[in-house]
Amino acid sequence: MGLNCGCPASAHLADLNIVECKESLGQIQKVIIQRIYSSAGVKNKIPGENIKTKTGMSALLSAADGTKIIVSPYIQNPATEPGAARTFGGGNQTLGGVEIVIGREPTAFTGVIYQEAQSTIKTMKLYSCENIGVYLIDENGNIGAIKNGSDYEPIPVGKFFVGDKNLGGFEEPDSNAIEWNFFPNWSDDLVIVKSSELDYNPLTDLVNVASA
Repeated sequence: MGLNCGCPASAHLADLNIVECKESLGQIQKVIIQRIYSSAGVKNKIPGENIKTKTGMSALLSAADGTKIIVSPYIQNPATEPGAARTFGGGNQTLGGVEIVIGREPTAFTGVIYQEAQSTIKTMKLYSCENIGVYLIDENGNIGAIKNGSDYEPIPVGKFFVGDKNLGGFEEPDSNAIEWNFFPNWSDDLVIVKSSELDYNPLTDLVNVASA
């Protein structure tokens, strides 16, 4: 994605507000999967009062339409590789041989699902054909989501992939790889819904429900 630079420049550098409280997600252990759009042109969103209650989330787990959410199995060995700068030039092409930054690459996420029934994996592979996003759930039960006003939206992802079974043999358990890409600038509007704001534990209290 290219840089989103405005022109003409504003009267001064954009004001920078350095927040005193530190922000950090813990180890990502599960994700909530949801379509980006519930229907044509209508983006999925979870109202703030719903994402904070088990009742509100349970309604989405059992939904029989495009608002439905799915909770992944536990994801282990999670790793994120932030997108690097996309550049042009160097050498004689640009002044002083200094490259020009023209954008940033996507951020890659990889993980492993251990000892899961392959019937579950088979279903997860279908999500590769969908336009989906994820809500991140960390070890502390915090939820990472995109904030839009008072609502929360899934983080859009591309290149969603779940691999075939890896036979662990004598020294490792069987496993399946899982990976996706976050689009450039994915974390600009990322917020953390603290577990202390929830009346449930997203890691243990959210259970997938077959739609009627």
